[in-house]
Amino acid sequence: MEPTLTPVAPSELPSEKIAFSEKISYGMGNLGTQMVFNPATTFIVFYYTDIVGIAAATVGTILFLSRLLDVLNPFMGVLVDRTNSRFGKARPWLLWMAIPFSIGAVLLFSVPSISPAGKVIYAFITYNLAFTLIYTAVDIPYSSMLPMMSAQSNQRTMFSIIRMILANGGVLLSFAVTLPLVQYFGGGAQGWHRAFLVFGAISLVSLLICFAGTKERVRSSSAHKAAVPLKQGLTALIRNKYWLLIAALGMSLFLILGLLVANLYFCRYFLHRAELFGPLMTMMVIAQIVGMMFCPPIVKKFGKRNTAIIGMIVTIIGQLIIFIDPMSYTVIVVGTVIKGLGAAPLVGTLFAMCADTIEYGEWKFGFRTDGLVFGATALTMKISIGLGNVIVGWILAWGGYVSGADVQSASALVSIKLLFLILPLVIYFIALAILWAYKLDKHYPAIAAELQQRRLANTV
Repeated sequence: MEPTLTPVAPSELPSEKIAFSEKISYGMGNLGTQMVFNPATTFIVFYYTDIVGIAAATVGTILFLSRLLDVLNPFMGVLVDRTNSRFGKARPWLLWMAIPFSIGAVLLFSVPSISPAGKVIYAFITYNLAFTLIYTAVDIPYSSMLPMMSAQSNQRTMFSIIRMILANGGVLLSFAVTLPLVQYFGGGAQGWHRAFLVFGAISLVSLLICFAGTKERVRSSSAHKAAVPLKQGLTALIRNKYWLLIAALGMSLFLILGLLVANLYFCRYFLHRAELFGPLMTMMVIAQIVGMMFCPPIVKKFGKRNTAIIGMIVTIIGQLIIFIDPMSYTVIVVGTVIKGLGAAPLVGTLFAMCADTIEYGEWKFGFRTDGLVFGATALTMKISIGLGNVIVGWILAWGGYVSGADVQSASALVSIKLLFLILPLVIYFIALAILWAYKLDKHYPAIAAELQQRRLANTV
């Protein structure tokens, strides 16, 4: 049985004024991490194989074993929940990890000229140092800050949207400048090393801006301030029906990201121009950024869930447009841009909805575990991206795809069509069904009001 709620209109909640500059400062944190994470994850395989000279199979093994270590994400969340400092719980980690994060980025692209076995060992250690440990120690606290900066859902939505606009801006910028920067610095190992010196410096400044320009305001409504035991926190998490829905929603979204590489195969074997993949992805990201810029007033009027539902319907329409003539690049571009616009509400508000589930959990169970919630969410999303990559490999193998071949069999072409046309459409409909079942927006004002009363009672 859940506690009963007394309906409260959003207008009855106490207003909270947060400067726009603080929202920009928060978004700078994600811009900074994307300026390292995006080019590193995009080019690391190329760097290891073509610049360092590590065998492709060995690189695959390094990345596979490293993904297994992502189970550390929830434990980082628990560490955030147990952190107490004058700067708050999550925010101080940005200060503590800003320099290690930038150093880790440089070390990642600084494989020395040593024996082949030494290069593999160095790559494995620095990859996991940079991503499994340091990036996790930045990303989980950064995401956990969102519910701590404001108890108001509309403020969180603005934080989340601006965060994702700047994050996508970091993706576009890093795509645009990485290879030219490498060439500017002389190419080869030296060029990659110096380029990531620049990216590391950008990330350092961005994370420090995020730390200095933000503030944690929300504390637990419980009078009992002791750390929540891990078992108790996990039990509450799996009993939080709205978090389970958001986790499933996030998994569907990130599964789509893992499938995006199928677009490259489609461009190569159906449009016969693999180089069209880059512009296609760029237009999709730009469409998402533009869409998110228009989201705030729509979300304010209709709510996050309803706006995301509208967006998902638009995304489905965009995917169906591609079915009209999948051999036409113009049709694909139109459909992809529409999909980018449609995905904007969900991409922009997903983390804000996740933050709302923390308030629901606190209201229902009497304690909050911000870090654990975002740590577990990050784990499900990383698993989904990896699963998307695995599905691509499985379905291509099922179709008899021959790596690097100029001409593929009929069954291989069918597998590429399945990945490009059918599977995304199925996932979009699943995401729509999950959004339909998500009802927290309707109950959130009453939950927030009751939690506010508990906090006031515990300060007396």
